[in-house]
Amino acid sequence: MTRRKNSKGRSTGQIRFVALYHWVTTSEAWRDLDCVARCAYTELARRYAGPGSNNGRIPYSVREMAEALGTSKATALRALNRLKDHGFIVLMKEGAFSMKHRHANEWRLTEYGCDVTGQLAKRDFVHWKKQNAVSAQHPNGCRDETE
Repeated sequence: MTRRKNSKGRSTGQIRFVALYHWVTTSEAWRDLDCVARCAYTELARRYAGPGSNNGRIPYSVREMAEALGTSKATALRALNRLKDHGFIVLMKEGAFSMKHRHANEWRLTEYGCDVTGQLAKRDFVHWKKQNAVSAQHPNGCRDETE
């Protein structure tokens, strides 16, 4: 652990860390995530600066996520989509990449209250339920009875 230093190189006493609470990691939604999505969540949570700061304005592009995870952009996008589908994150502002405007997507962690809207923590992932697997069907629509 390293302590944060001010402009003169002195320690400010603040230590940055990512907290993964047991009630989060034991949820059904967390257990259903693959390891890439779990790592993507911790990367997003690293940018959260604490209560009353930037939740709802956490910038993270798919390209940045791919570089941080050491994966392709497609894999990083799938991880972010899984986190959205499972209720861990919400896209607050879609990013753009043009000559005039260049900004990343802005995210909100549902585990914490939103600093943009003042909305309380929704914790949507707590209410997430795995959908029942649809029985296998043949391309012609016939049902496969050999389960």
